[in-house]
Amino acid sequence: MNRKLLLALFMIFTTLIFSCDTVPSKEITKKSDLVIAVVYKTLDEAWFQEESEAAKNQALKMGAKEVITIDAKMNPDVYLSALDSLITQKVDGILICIPDQKLSKITIDRCKKSNIAVIACDDPLTDNEGNYLAPFVGIDSSKIGRDMTNFLVDYLKKNNKLTNLESSGLLLMSMDSVSSCIPRTEGQLETFKNKLPSFPKENIFQAEYNGQSEKSFYSAASTITNNKNIKNWFIMSANEAGTIGAIKALEQSGLSRNAVAVGVGNYVAKDEFQKEKSPLIASAYISATKVGQIAAQELMENLLLNKNIPKKYLVKDKIITKDNYQNLILK
Repeated sequence: MNRKLLLALFMIFTTLIFSCDTVPSKEITKKSDLVIAVVYKTLDEAWFQEESEAAKNQALKMGAKEVITIDAKMNPDVYLSALDSLITQKVDGILICIPDQKLSKITIDRCKKSNIAVIACDDPLTDNEGNYLAPFVGIDSSKIGRDMTNFLVDYLKKNNKLTNLESSGLLLMSMDSVSSCIPRTEGQLETFKNKLPSFPKENIFQAEYNGQSEKSFYSAASTITNNKNIKNWFIMSANEAGTIGAIKALEQSGLSRNAVAVGVGNYVAKDEFQKEKSPLIASAYISATKVGQIAAQELMENLLLNKNIPKKYLVKDKIITKDNYQNLILK
């Protein structure tokens, strides 16, 4: 009787062990099938190309089965169609740089309904009051704007570029349609006015563009043409494409020789720094690779480990010049 009882207990114990083992193995199988998507408003720009590639590689490194990369081509219709397709495919998570922030709410509503984790990259997903609707990984726009302006003004003072203020103009290429870019321009404007209180307010201009160099060119060219009294232009922008568009407009107008520009990024900067003469004296460098890696890591850790995603993660900048850029970004 005792033998039969022991045998029965042994069988029950063995069954429990094997049944417990099957739960983790099914969970592991499920997590190894993770499919991630990275959706960017445009992949024409070098920044988004580098960031999307870094995000893809990081997700694959952490065990994602597949990473789908989508170019929204700055087109809301293309974006919404792609989003619907990803929802139909039942992806587990999406990194999104949205082409139009007005689509933030519909994005979150659709993803929540399908239980898809979302992180906004570069441009936050916000409601009408500017409140975040999803975790955000991007850059510290306000600090970048201040850093750019501090360097610009110090350079102008050191190189005697402020001797004729009446014929000098500040041109800020701005993207007010993108909430993450607004603090950058605000930081530039506020810092410039604080450091140069005697600079003529009527010689400070803002030109709107959409983040692309072609739009920046036309917007800057219009401002330059309408203010022929300005012979010495000081340029800052919301992104690198804005800077190069404005520089091309200055070159077309024959005013690039006395112009001074500070950019954001490093792609155009590397080329401009190799020229014998360029208006671009510096750029606020941010690593697109770091933004992509951090966003992908946070998303994967959430999906794999149920780890909470920080509401906001901001990557810092560093000022690069012709003298130091090779040491700071090319090694």
